[in-house]
Amino acid sequence: MFRPRLSLPGWAALFTAVILVALLALLFFYSPDRGLRVEATAQPNQAAATPDTTVAPEDLPFDVEDIRSHLLDRPSTGSHTIDSQTTEALLYCDECISLGTALEIDGTPFQVALVTEPGTDTVFSAAVIGEQDGEPSLQLVVSGHDLTLTPGRGGTLVKQEKRYAPADEVCCPSGWSVQVYRFHDGRFEAGQRVSSAGEH
Repeated sequence: MFRPRLSLPGWAALFTAVILVALLALLFFYSPDRGLRVEATAQPNQAAATPDTTVAPEDLPFDVEDIRSHLLDRPSTGSHTIDSQTTEALLYCDECISLGTALEIDGTPFQVALVTEPGTDTVFSAAVIGEQDGEPSLQLVVSGHDLTLTPGRGGTLVKQEKRYAPADEVCCPSGWSVQVYRFHDGRFEAGQRVSSAGEH
């Protein structure tokens, strides 16, 4: 009975194919979960990965005026302090506050309030509002130039802002910075920050 025999090049090709398949299987099944990372080579608008859970506007507990009143009634000291520029915008500019994309973490909704410079669409401050005893409760406040604060994966918020390089003119920042905030033990904690200048 005739049995085909593989030549040496044929055995080498078969052996190489088997090794490649085995390596790919190992990489697929045993790759570590690195969680949410922001790569330094990524552009800032790619950093906010699709969030796990967002909240429809009609399901949110507070409107813009509820949040404005809460922010203005807060004391000027404490862990979440509203700066004077944000306070002035909230006091004298009705159009300077709007609601961003809300998120839900472990069944709890958090609203994002965005504060813009008067007469522009440029966001310079953002506040994260939770609920405590039926009232708004400030959980986080961040600031920056041309800021966004959006839900990311795994109960996170991703802050992105434009940054000035040394040679930039006042009108035109060319850099960017991204920072991730993760909700842990009942509060938002700042995590990894990456910028176009390589800051971490």
